[in-house]
Amino acid sequence: MERNSNGKWKAVVIGSYERADRAISLKKAISLMEFYQVPVSELFPDIPPQVSTRSIAIDLVKLSAVQSEYSSVIQRFVRGICDRRKDWNGQVLTVRVNDLQFLAMLLQQAEPELLTELENLSLLRA
Repeated sequence: MERNSNGKWKAVVIGSYERADRAISLKKAISLMEFYQVPVSELFPDIPPQVSTRSIAIDLVKLSAVQSEYSSVIQRFVRGICDRRKDWNGQVLTVRVNDLQFLAMLLQQAEPELLTELENLSLLRA
């Protein structure tokens, strides 16, 4: 490390950056990335846009009749929310953005893909 950088970078210092024992300035981070020939754009990964919907309504009657790759996970998830909220209406459940984000993580999908899946299964209520 020190030899390849002509003494500019010491291994012990790089190790402390990696362990987050030491803060690194943006200027030094860019210089280090240039040394390793890593594009600076890697510091700023693409972040998919957030779903702007505040909440969605899921038709529980239709959900109970649906058979799909994800239906059993969605049913368990929705049942858990209903139990936690003590909401036994049984017709419709309003799912908040945080709940939708968590469900998307469980299903290993992005939120827009999950919304499309729910629409395709006719589970969304207007």
